[in-house]
Amino acid sequence: MKLKNALLSFGISATLLIIACEKTDVTSTTSASVTALNCSSATFSGTPTASTAFTGTATVPYTGGNGAAYAAGSGIASTGVSGLTATLTAGTLVSGAGSVTFAITGTPSTSGTATFAVSLGGQSCSFSMTVSTASTTGGTTSGTGWSMETDITTIVKMAEAFKATLSSTQATSLQDTYNKAHAQKWSNLPEGLYRGRVGLQSSTFSTAQWTAFYNLLKSATSTIANEGNEEYVGILAADDYLNSIGGGSDYGSGNYYIAFIGTPSTTGLWCLQIGGHHGTIIYTYKDGKMTGGTPSFRSTEPFPSYTWKNVTYQPIVQELNTLSAMLKGLSSSELTAAKRSSTQNDLILGPGQDGKFPSTKSGVKVGDLSSTKKDLVLAAIKTYTDDLDDKAAAAVYAKYKADIDNTYISYSGTTDLTSKGDYVLIDGPNVWIEFSMQGGIIVRNANHPHSVWRDRTADYGGN
Repeated sequence: MKLKNALLSFGISATLLIIACEKTDVTSTTSASVTALNCSSATFSGTPTASTAFTGTATVPYTGGNGAAYAAGSGIASTGVSGLTATLTAGTLVSGAGSVTFAITGTPSTSGTATFAVSLGGQSCSFSMTVSTASTTGGTTSGTGWSMETDITTIVKMAEAFKATLSSTQATSLQDTYNKAHAQKWSNLPEGLYRGRVGLQSSTFSTAQWTAFYNLLKSATSTIANEGNEEYVGILAADDYLNSIGGGSDYGSGNYYIAFIGTPSTTGLWCLQIGGHHGTIIYTYKDGKMTGGTPSFRSTEPFPSYTWKNVTYQPIVQELNTLSAMLKGLSSSELTAAKRSSTQNDLILGPGQDGKFPSTKSGVKVGDLSSTKKDLVLAAIKTYTDDLDDKAAAAVYAKYKADIDNTYISYSGTTDLTSKGDYVLIDGPNVWIEFSMQGGIIVRNANHPHSVWRDRTADYGGN
């Protein structure tokens, strides 16, 4: 009664106060919060180049997430190297440890280090990404396929150097005349379940031959962190890890094969094939140019990371992060359009499915999306094209970017892509990328991704 009389003396209705309090209680929401934002462990989908338009992502880990949703952020301009912008992608925190994604776009003004001061859930930090020096050698797309002025001289030199370390018996196993049917002999099955691979088995390598092999692999693949060369080395090491924990003789880096299908040369037609259980490289060259970098198969177990011989590997993590960010960037109506009519439990165009591209595309059309959402699709694509050597990657990425508006994305399962049965497809006039989350085979109760990149017009160099 005293409170009521006091309120009335100030002209305030007690009833009004009670209603206001009740309204506040009903409409209150939980804000996103984290206990720590770890910029020092940020990972990137690619490396920008000075004076060249860039589209990519940065993935920043956090701890102590409270499970609340958060909205897309405003653009944060880079310092140090200017010209880039980081934009937080909308999402929902997990309860505990997780990661958030920032879309990185723009044209860096020079080479050096671009730094971004970011905030989320009451925490702030700064992450930095390296901007490389502009390349003086360009590439061009041509015809319905694509052709890139790659550093073929170095690749051929490393191929010849590897071959020079072999015995005559080994060289006979390695070298083949060009035959597309032989290039098509690849599989994701372990050695005991598939004996049809062509070429020289790596279990026969001496220490010197392993060194020459790695030199060739490095020259033919990307130097971008956790892509190309690093990614494939991580896949090889993962098979050794599986062998060490009881996977058996079917697992191990000694069960991979290398073949020269055609003679390595700056003229003529030839193919470099490196393949085994969880990784297949098929690079086709003609008249001194790369004419095809697909089919390309990647997988790994354990996932998402493991340590082998004191080195921690995370192959395929950047692919998952950018594909998940792409899906999470879609609105609810766009996600509905992208949802596949049925569950897709494995790859559609895995090994043995050459040329079986469906004639009809489904899902959400990228041309109907905003520019920010298109950038997320391109960032996901770039984690695949960046497996090629640094010069060739630019040409094939440019080709896919040119027809991005006529590209479609579809998915089944969840947008996190971390549960068994999660699946996503990017299907364009040329690009075809699938990612399918499987269950562990040797490491039970764990994840095990399968992913394939194909090109509708340039698989096996378009031959």
